[in-house]
Amino acid sequence: MKRSSVLDKQSVKRHKRKNLLPPKRSFGQLGFGLIKIFLFFLGLGALSLAFITGYQFLSSSSYFRLDNIVVAGVNDDFRKELIKISGIKENENLLSIDSSTIRKNIERHPWLKSVCLKKEFPHTLHIKAENEEVAAIVILETMSFMNREGIIFKDVESNDCVDFPAVTGLSHGDEKNEASLKRVASFLNAIHLCVSPVLEKDLSEIHVEEDGAFTVYFNRLPFKVLFGRDDFERKIHSLKDIISHLRATNRFYQARSIDLDYSDRAVVSFTDRVV
Repeated sequence: MKRSSVLDKQSVKRHKRKNLLPPKRSFGQLGFGLIKIFLFFLGLGALSLAFITGYQFLSSSSYFRLDNIVVAGVNDDFRKELIKISGIKENENLLSIDSSTIRKNIERHPWLKSVCLKKEFPHTLHIKAENEEVAAIVILETMSFMNREGIIFKDVESNDCVDFPAVTGLSHGDEKNEASLKRVASFLNAIHLCVSPVLEKDLSEIHVEEDGAFTVYFNRLPFKVLFGRDDFERKIHSLKDIISHLRATNRFYQARSIDLDYSDRAVVSFTDRVV
């Protein structure tokens, strides 16, 4: 009898050798993908070159030459000054004009609050400007103009008109000044809304006290008026009624002060007594 070998009983594992090279089809797909990417960037470059060339041609073409500048919101004298400081050159191409640069140049003028530009092809540029409107003159170390939002925008110069109410009592560098000027603007707006042309025209000085309360002086009123810090519309209406009463009772010129900083009454001080 033939004896079986020990090796015959052992299971022998055979390892297949892995193919490290990719199939030929993978190389073809990779090459095709690279060609598509190359063609994409080539087309993109050609499109960009065409755009740049076309823009350069149009920006130098006389077809878009700037022939008309329409300025709205300012008078004729200011219009010439505005165009001068804008930096716009004669016969400039409308397409090549940088609107943001022109707007910044114009907004440097202290009397301009805002500027809006619009191009109307092929030959017109519209400029809409808004002037700063003086509401009062703030007196600190120097005198400065304040607008109706309570913002100081320009120092007073020798040739400027100064026929505006004065704001006094503020200290230079005080961090509360900004809030105080906002309330001054609110007070001036309240006078305007209350349709009181006499009070608005005769307003002379708004003195800001240390606690922020307002003491107000009028040119043709022989007394000062204490308005407090808020609720200005109601107090202005009360002042109008008190003035009418004082005139009717012939005590107008005897009054020295009117304190309106109460919720339910007003205190009128006369030369000899308080009512």
